[in-house]
Amino acid sequence: MNYKNVVTNYDVGIMKALTINFDLMENIKYKINELEGVFEYTTNALARAAEANDDTTGKHIKRVNTFAKLLAKELGMDRTFITKIYNAAQMHDVGKIYIDKNIISKPGKLTNAEFEEMQKHTVYGERIIGDSEYLKMSAEIARSHHEKYDGTGYPDGKKGDEIPIAARIVFLADIYDALRSQRTYKPEFSHEKTYEIITLGDGRVNPEHFDPRVLNAFKSIHMDFDRAYRDLKD
Repeated sequence: MNYKNVVTNYDVGIMKALTINFDLMENIKYKINELEGVFEYTTNALARAAEANDDTTGKHIKRVNTFAKLLAKELGMDRTFITKIYNAAQMHDVGKIYIDKNIISKPGKLTNAEFEEMQKHTVYGERIIGDSEYLKMSAEIARSHHEKYDGTGYPDGKKGDEIPIAARIVFLADIYDALRSQRTYKPEFSHEKTYEIITLGDGRVNPEHFDPRVLNAFKSIHMDFDRAYRDLKD
């Protein structure tokens, strides 16, 4: 190390202390990475379990993750937020584990009672995820990804910035994928048709349902959504 002076016992003591601290930091880093890996595995497992009770596929989960990440980047979110939402978005429908499969897969219009039960998947999802600080974003998304910016959503009728930003992002990401995908109750729509519905409205989906900032971000990168959908198509 080109240290030209005599190495004293004091110098040795400092080097030992630095080595111990470095080793401790490495150990802590390893444990944190290990813990994050466990959380990510658990998150993925729960999302897959919910998917088994739905008429969607694993590709739907990957697409919503990707769309949410694209929007977060366009909105200028920091790297930590972008990483978290990419993993947390897949938990949006985890509460469907508790919903009767006959309701989820029903080809026709739901009755009022059935629709009320379906809406509860948001509350169930938050309950399943729990109150872990690490999974806070996942819980917010699960409960609030059907809230609408104009206050007409569910389960709480939250309005504007009362809705967590992660949920506002996933709301648009999920709507886009639902419109593009074939379901038991609807055909697959083209990107052009989906873009038109989201930006102009069709009576069921209207522009005022979305955070204007999130909607503008979507308008700026909507072709990236189309590319991502094609890359991850079922």
